[in-house]
Amino acid sequence: MGAIHLVRHGQASFGSGDYDRLSETGHLQARLTGRDMAARGLRPDVVIHGGLRRQRETAQGLVEGLVEGLREGVGEDLGEGPGWDCPVECDDRWAEYDADEVLTAARAAGVSAGHATLDSAGSSGEAKQAFQRQLDAALGHWAGLEAFETYRAAADAAIADAAARSGAGRTTVVVSSAGTISLAVAGLLADPEGVVGLWTRLQRVTVNTGVARVVVGRGGMTCIAVNEHQHLERAAGPEDPRGLITLR
Repeated sequence: MGAIHLVRHGQASFGSGDYDRLSETGHLQARLTGRDMAARGLRPDVVIHGGLRRQRETAQGLVEGLVEGLREGVGEDLGEGPGWDCPVECDDRWAEYDADEVLTAARAAGVSAGHATLDSAGSSGEAKQAFQRQLDAALGHWAGLEAFETYRAAADAAIADAAARSGAGRTTVVVSSAGTISLAVAGLLADPEGVVGLWTRLQRVTVNTGVARVVVGRGGMTCIAVNEHQHLERAAGPEDPRGLITLR
């Protein structure tokens, strides 16, 4: 039996003028995710990331954390070298939908009146909540367009290919974004008519570097965990267990 670990990217730079890069917290979250995998004895056979900068930076930090953890003997004794050689690949199908395009389509259809973008929105908690409300309404409209079906087909094909590489005890780690991970997971958990509804709910609550786990067996893929983020709670400590948990 194989496994796929779907990891959302670390916190990006919302409202900074350049959303598609990790914040300082995002870089830390990525390394902590890798160290947690090492502590659990995971040695991925391949790490795949989408084509966005925030996804690539998260994959790099995750691998760095994995190697650090393995070298320190968190997972096992590796001697002086890393003892682990894992290819890191880019697959653009694991990128994210373009939120600004989704919002533009909704505004053109009269569904949303807001004008914020990922780069121009404010960074306060209130600004993030206002942007999320606009995006939720816009996604409901976008899910009825041909562009969504193209996006959905790409996500379905990407996870099917990941499953094909994850048989016979192999482990694949995929670094993507909340929307694409949630769509892949919804396709495994929901009946066909319920995929879109579950997709919109899941992506709203998927934390940065939250992990969904999928096992691959003779019967195909089974999602056994969604949005795991205990690694962030442990790293933050008992006094403030949510200190490293972010949604945007």
